[in-house]
Amino acid sequence: MAGARLVTELLGPGPSPEQLLLALDGEAELLVGNWGGGGAVLLRDPQDVVRLDAQAPFPVLPQPDVGGANPDAIGGGWFGAIPYSGTTEFRFYDHVLRLRDGQWWFETLWTEQRANALAALRERYRRLLADGVAIPVPQLPMTFGGAERAAHLAAVESAVELIRAGEVYQVNICTRLSAALSDAPHVLFAHAASELKPVYGAYLRGATGAVLSFSPELFVRRRGRQVTSSPIKGTRPRDVPADELRRSTKDAAENVMIVDLMRNDLGRVSETGSVHPTALLQIEAHPGVWQLVSTVTSTLRADVDDARLLDATFPPGSVTGAPKLRAMQAIGDLETQPRQLYTGAIGYLSPCWGAEFSVAIRTFEVTGERTELNRTELNRIELGVGSGITADSVPMLEWREVLHKATPLLAALGARVDDAVLTPPVAPTPAQLAGGLLETILALDGVPLRLADHLARLDRCSRELYGHGCPPDLARRAVDAVRGLPGRIGLRLVLAPDGTASVEARPAASSPAASEVWTTNGRGGLWRHKWADRSQLSADEATRGTPLYVAGDGTVLETSRGNVFLLEDDGTLVTPPLRDDLLPGITRRALLDLARDEGRAVRLRSFTVAQMLAAGAFWTSSLSLAVPIVAVDGTPLARHDSGNVSSDIERFAQRLREADSAARRLSADL
Repeated sequence: MAGARLVTELLGPGPSPEQLLLALDGEAELLVGNWGGGGAVLLRDPQDVVRLDAQAPFPVLPQPDVGGANPDAIGGGWFGAIPYSGTTEFRFYDHVLRLRDGQWWFETLWTEQRANALAALRERYRRLLADGVAIPVPQLPMTFGGAERAAHLAAVESAVELIRAGEVYQVNICTRLSAALSDAPHVLFAHAASELKPVYGAYLRGATGAVLSFSPELFVRRRGRQVTSSPIKGTRPRDVPADELRRSTKDAAENVMIVDLMRNDLGRVSETGSVHPTALLQIEAHPGVWQLVSTVTSTLRADVDDARLLDATFPPGSVTGAPKLRAMQAIGDLETQPRQLYTGAIGYLSPCWGAEFSVAIRTFEVTGERTELNRTELNRIELGVGSGITADSVPMLEWREVLHKATPLLAALGARVDDAVLTPPVAPTPAQLAGGLLETILALDGVPLRLADHLARLDRCSRELYGHGCPPDLARRAVDAVRGLPGRIGLRLVLAPDGTASVEARPAASSPAASEVWTTNGRGGLWRHKWADRSQLSADEATRGTPLYVAGDGTVLETSRGNVFLLEDDGTLVTPPLRDDLLPGITRRALLDLARDEGRAVRLRSFTVAQMLAAGAFWTSSLSLAVPIVAVDGTPLARHDSGNVSSDIERFAQRLREADSAARRLSADL
């Protein structure tokens, strides 16, 4: 590009950025919030457009040599978006209308070839600032649906499986909500931005639609050779105290993990020793949520340009996971829809100011269909939402975090979540809460099996329900209770609401050779915790034997004694994904780990009683391990007496009896 001269001119006060966007009838692009130090940047009449289907390497976009540089001016440059998946699109503007400290400025990369056009634009903006435009309220409410809860729960649980296997430490799992578009995109953005006051708001127009972004997160900012990134990890709804987020070891660990990832990314292009976290685990208030924010800074090497900086850091670590490449592979395997722009980046490259990009979260994408006149008729709006998954993530809580993030954004558009997507929290009964929590653990010849997993579940549930974890000596007491006892011992731990715990060991009966079950309606309520109060389960068992609980939609949940698996003809294991009315069984988890180690196919999906009758099936528990189900309501399972089915189930039971040697040593050393 030819050289240019930076020219800035004060135009004075005027309407809000959102009002100007409306006055231009959406024929402009707009950044509002902290961009360029705070204010707004309005863009119109691009001089060039670059579109690329490939994400990497990021292109070196040509910039003019600019004289008369002002470190506070943007002047112009390349503005656009880098999608997580899809087409990268950037537009070059040789001028911007910029709001700073309540005053509008006309900033240009002035060239003689464009002198007359820029002068005319300046006068048009001067006249435009003299008028105000009311910001309308969206008239047609939108209802967002489309997100598949069961698929998301299964993806979260599969992500936890990858973490347990040591393939990733953390991975972000996302879904998408969508609705029919009710109003012009720029009208929706103007209304929502005036309500939400986003930290990094952006209205962008593209070849196939529009983007309405209300991001709170800085991806990268470069001023001179100094780079800053502020990853966000950790979320709580605003209706709970901020201290709940501050006390969360899970969220803190997740945040620090991403800080380390960003340090690694920046370290690839920065001067040795210059990468430092300058703020850790800061609580910030954003629309509808509290968030945990950290900041990392560095000094770029002299040979590194913006293209190499973006190549080294994109996509943002806070929305992928660690290690990044394996997390991205997991995302591709587990998510059912492409992310598009969501979790990519939005921003600009200015020859004067530097570079600045937000993470494209809290971002709506408006798309449409081609008409006969080869024009795009916008008719669909989508919102990507997700959360970071760690080893102790609870699928239903992650699903609710997704909805917590979406709700204030939808409300600002006059929209809501479809009732079919909403999953309100389920409250435990007073008897359940008063009775405390239970763990039943099998000990073989003096060694408790999977003790660490049992205690981790007990601790996690207690923190969620009562605000405290297990007593620090509980592991020692459990080991001491069975030390030296031969054979099968049942270890019973009860954690009371006040944090006190009882430990009891007694001989355990042999596992039943087979089980007949009878169907009954799902118990309702909260059953992803193992309650010490078993009055309802005992009453159901007293009726006819082992009950098989079935949800309102006709899908199988679990028995009163354990989780249920199908064994399909090809050897695939099938079990329902975890939800509020289903216990995350320790033996269930151990069997899924075992199947993974053996390369056996596993599907986390719901199934009906009819599908169960046509397959082999069994239930699992810590004391009984794997028990074949031979009949449901008196009807034999079609394959219950198949040699392959019975031998497979017996082999599962045998393998589950064998404690991992490392776990045995660990338990013995406690």
